Amino acid sequence: MCCRSAFFLGGAMAPLAGWLTDQYGGRAVMTVGSTVAGVALVLMSFVTGPYGLFFALLLAEVAAMCVLYNVAFAAVARLDLAVPTQRSISIITLFGGIASTIFWPLTLWLYTRYGWEASWVVLGITTLIISVSLHFYGLRGPLRDLDAPKEAAQSDWPELRGPARKRGMLWMVISFLFSGYLIGAVMTLWVTNVQDLGHSAALAAIAGAVIGPFKTVGRFFEMLLARNMYPLVTYILAMSLMMAGFMTLLVIGFTIPGIMLAAALYGMGDGIKTIARGTLPLALFGSRGYGARLGWISFLSMGVNASAPFVFAWLTQAFGGWWSFFVMTLCLSVAIATYALIPDPRWIQNDPTQDRCLPNGS
Repeated sequence: MCCRSAFFLGGAMAPLAGWLTDQYGGRAVMTVGSTVAGVALVLMSFVTGPYGLFFALLLAEVAAMCVLYNVAFAAVARLDLAVPTQRSISIITLFGGIASTIFWPLTLWLYTRYGWEASWVVLGITTLIISVSLHFYGLRGPLRDLDAPKEAAQSDWPELRGPARKRGMLWMVISFLFSGYLIGAVMTLWVTNVQDLGHSAALAAIAGAVIGPFKTVGRFFEMLLARNMYPLVTYILAMSLMMAGFMTLLVIGFTIPGIMLAAALYGMGDGIKTIARGTLPLALFGSRGYGARLGWISFLSMGVNASAPFVFAWLTQAFGGWWSFFVMTLCLSVAIATYALIPDPRWIQNDPTQDRCLPNGS
């Protein structure tokens, strides 16, 4: 209960952190956020009861909203860089995937060798020394003039206007909510559900470990081959790979090759979707208010997604792991259906009141 309450309350910080980044750039926001994150990690080693745990978790969640992907995306969007913003977002997510691949075994080694209290202290001090310095010195530089012409790499990305803008925001957010709703459930219930398909816990854990590295593979693929791809196309590519993973899981997931292939496809799609969640709002609605927009989307997603592990845990207990995965597939199907309703600004006529558009990516 402490975790979910801190998760929700911390999420309320996301719109403010995004707005501050829009106004002043990401240097101050991410420097302060990484400082608070380091302090929160150290405090975790001193937790002795539920109130202390709640305070430390709340502090960590508030800090997270100032240093994770949304603010990082908004920070590079505000900097006057020679690298296009979409390219910067791809690079950030690529290194984020590599970091998670490294830190899973690293934190396990720290815990095994020194215990959980010392592990929190080491991680906290490391954050204070490395992350604070990188954010303070790495995010220096002039901020981009939001009233200036768009960078050349994005000159063919017209913004949605008029009624299409409101419609695009509505369907994009709904699609994000449904495509994101199953992510927490997958990571929470993967082992349980895969066991229900007839595999051992060890094999389920090995298959689950495949997801993380293949997120990085997907992001690397996107960075190399799809860097000029319009974000609407990137987003449907991500959801198609995730859907392929779930369909493989439902049809041949009871076999070892099936479960491994499903994990790889889902991981690649989920990795690419992280990029699309940053680039799609930028392409459809522009740079002005970009950070705050990402913050509100994040707040809504966190509020809705907090219930996902409980809902899918009940489905697993009541009907079994296969049906739990099947409902996740239905959620992804709704996300794809609502994606199809997002107007493509490249195909809308120049009249801002015009709301006629051709199918996405056509």
